[in-house]
Amino acid sequence: MSEPVLQRRDDDRSGSPERAVTVFFAFVLFLAGLAMFWIAFEVVEAARPWVFFGGIASVSLAFAIPTTIVPALEDR
Repeated sequence: MSEPVLQRRDDDRSGSPERAVTVFFAFVLFLAGLAMFWIAFEVVEAARPWVFFGGIASVSLAFAIPTTIVPALEDR
């Protein structure tokens, strides 16, 4: 038999303060990204692409922080 790819960790940190802060800031980044998408169509023509790109970057970070960045830092 093969072993499972994902194994359960011995130290479950689901209720830790670090996890709560991470989730809070990811949620704030997600809301900031949505706000930037909305604001992008209300600003001057020259700033629209930059604000829209900021929204894309913010939403991308909101998903990347809890799924890839923080687990990689915890494994150190």
